[in-house]
Amino acid sequence: MLISSTAGETEYPAWTSGATFANGAFCVSTTTHRVYQSQMDGNIGKDPTDPLNRAGTPVYWLDYGPTNKWAMFDNKVSTQTTVPSPLTVVLRPGAFSATYLVGLDAENVSLTIRDAPGGNVIFSYSGSLEASAPADYDEYFFDPFSPVTDLLLTGIGQYTAGEVTMTLSKASGAVGCGAFALGDIRELGRAMADAEAEPVSFSYVDIDRWGNSTIVAGPKCTNLNVSAVTDTREQGRVAQAVVASLLDVAAFWFCSDRQDTAGLRAFGLGSGKFSYRAERCNISITVKGLI
Repeated sequence: MLISSTAGETEYPAWTSGATFANGAFCVSTTTHRVYQSQMDGNIGKDPTDPLNRAGTPVYWLDYGPTNKWAMFDNKVSTQTTVPSPLTVVLRPGAFSATYLVGLDAENVSLTIRDAPGGNVIFSYSGSLEASAPADYDEYFFDPFSPVTDLLLTGIGQYTAGEVTMTLSKASGAVGCGAFALGDIRELGRAMADAEAEPVSFSYVDIDRWGNSTIVAGPKCTNLNVSAVTDTREQGRVAQAVVASLLDVAAFWFCSDRQDTAGLRAFGLGSGKFSYRAERCNISITVKGLI
């Protein structure tokens, strides 16, 4: 699906069966687009993409993370593709009805979707990734900026040969994208007012033998609990979408497509409960956040 990207690959040698790697040396796999670190000297002939070589006895390789070019497509929000501005990506993903950008570090974004390579533009968006709304001159001059770190776009016409061009930019410095997801929006019901988002950090405090403490930053995620209501006649479709299709699939979950509800969005594994009241079906959705 990835046609081109201005993001360069991580500059480590590609693993080959005849190459010897020292302890601590890095290599990349052109198959998985991931970086691996050797865990011993004289490491030769042990494929790092084989799980047995990363968890057996002895351990030959450590999965260090995605390559820079593919970090935005590795099914993790916490890994980011970074490149000096601008970052331009061209995809041909097939049919989809929505796209979601998250983990953004940029000032502007533009998205153009064509019905085929070089074809007609069927959807376009261009805007600033800044959400400050100062109430007075004091806030205008002295309050910090409020960058937008995610963007959800829906209502996209579906074409099997569609082509997407996305560009992130800023006046100076590097831009970054944690995830660029394209897929199908599945409406489960109308979200109620009692939605709860729980940000979770995997940072920890490291205390040395003399009692000195250091905060070691770790990845973050968000757990989500939301209630929704739908017509009883829709229960079968919703139950199929939640229980059968998404129980073991990582997905993005949204209480709303409005930008002012961005805090009520999560990436993770969802599950649902259903109860019936006359002609309506009440749904309780729980999302276990993933990094």
